[in-house]
Amino acid sequence: MHFYKIFKLNIPVTNFFFEIYKFNNFIFIIFYLFLLFFIIFFFTFIFHNFFLKNNKYIFIKSFFFEFFWVLLPFYSISYIFFYSIFVILKIKKFYNNYLNIKIISYQWKWYYIYLDNFNFNFFSIISNCIFNILNFDFKNKYNKNYFQKVDNKLILPLNKFIRFILISNDVIHSIYIPSFGIKQDLIPSFLKIFYFKPLKLGKFFGFCSEMCGKNHSYMPIILKVLPFYNYKKWLICFFLKKNFF
Repeated sequence: MHFYKIFKLNIPVTNFFFEIYKFNNFIFIIFYLFLLFFIIFFFTFIFHNFFLKNNKYIFIKSFFFEFFWVLLPFYSISYIFFYSIFVILKIKKFYNNYLNIKIISYQWKWYYIYLDNFNFNFFSIISNCIFNILNFDFKNKYNKNYFQKVDNKLILPLNKFIRFILISNDVIHSIYIPSFGIKQDLIPSFLKIFYFKPLKLGKFFGFCSEMCGKNHSYMPIILKVLPFYNYKKWLICFFLKKNFF
């Protein structure tokens, strides 16, 4: 089980990541079945061929076993192939999205633009000013979320298709949100598009996974998925400059 936990994915939050999660679990089921049958066959052959004195039990050939260990791998590989094609096509599929959000990366902060809501926008930067990062507050050094707090969160509605439009303003960055299954590079002068639909409420964390300078590790991302009513309420409060959260 420890081996499985090393490669286990996060609990899926988006529609396509749920398919990837199921596909990943299926791969591990195939792996464990293959390992189990290999051990059974190996020790069966060893036992019958070397430890039994009666030679009539020696395995020379068996149509059943040959048919079984050819058909099962063929079926498994075929299923993996077609299922992976299905997952890839689902990821690349274009949807009638409800919300378009443009994300521009800077050294070392994020800039969010809600294109469908009067283009309102804001920066998201680590809560502690970038110039005070080196003056580390030792009383908070054991707080695991010390470097995962931002001044502005990215708010998303539940069960609505969303399109991320990604681009960088300076160097190459990479947005990585494990629970969403998102890992996309942001490249200067090159737009990237990514579709997804959040399926669960909550607060989710991400970060920049591309070495983008000395403060690369201080680019956290916090996304908050709200019910549609609360999302609309947040929009109104944003325009009214109220502290909704």
